[in-house]
Amino acid sequence: MKEENKFIYPAMLSLTNKKCVVVGGGTVALRKTKTLIEAGAKVTLIAPNFASEILDLASLLTLVQRNYENDDLQEAFLVVAATDSFEVNRQVTEAATCLVNNITEPELSNFIVPSSFSKGDIQISIATGGVPAFTRKLKQYLQGKLPESFAEFNEFLREQRNVVKSIPSSSAERTAFWRDALNEEVFDLLEQGKTLLAKEIFLHAVDRFRAESQNSPR
Repeated sequence: MKEENKFIYPAMLSLTNKKCVVVGGGTVALRKTKTLIEAGAKVTLIAPNFASEILDLASLLTLVQRNYENDDLQEAFLVVAATDSFEVNRQVTEAATCLVNNITEPELSNFIVPSSFSKGDIQISIATGGVPAFTRKLKQYLQGKLPESFAEFNEFLREQRNVVKSIPSSSAERTAFWRDALNEEVFDLLEQGKTLLAKEIFLHAVDRFRAESQNSPR
């Protein structure tokens, strides 16, 4: 019988200045805390004892050195139950009225953190529905398949987005432009590392779009 995967709604969260609580003081809590800090969250870490690496991060978060209490979750946007105790993690999960991730029993969570990697500002997240070994292998495979040229081209496109928006046109016309301009030829060039040529082709497409806009009655 196929096991149902309930984590099917993908989302990217903005955690800047959001209160996030991690319960636990070991290596898993450390890993979870690091990623939350990198995302700009205001992290509170609660545990009776902390790994030395966590103490090294003390200036970047709030450390509460005692056993967890349910009141610790007040006003939290996101909670991670990261102790090695099933009982404590269940207590945290049941008390949370927000996003909560239980590391010992993920099925009790209402969100999971997929495996991910970045190339520049491109972030790729991968979930396989509960097969960690395959997830790791798939991540390694995709990392090797995505050239750095895509990250550089992404930066270029972010600049060009404002240029395209400044051209008098409707939303539907701009949508059609992007669909046509980011074609297979451009992606083939990026796969070959020919970023400059891909940029040149895109700029020609922008020039054509501008000319068509100027010649179109409005």
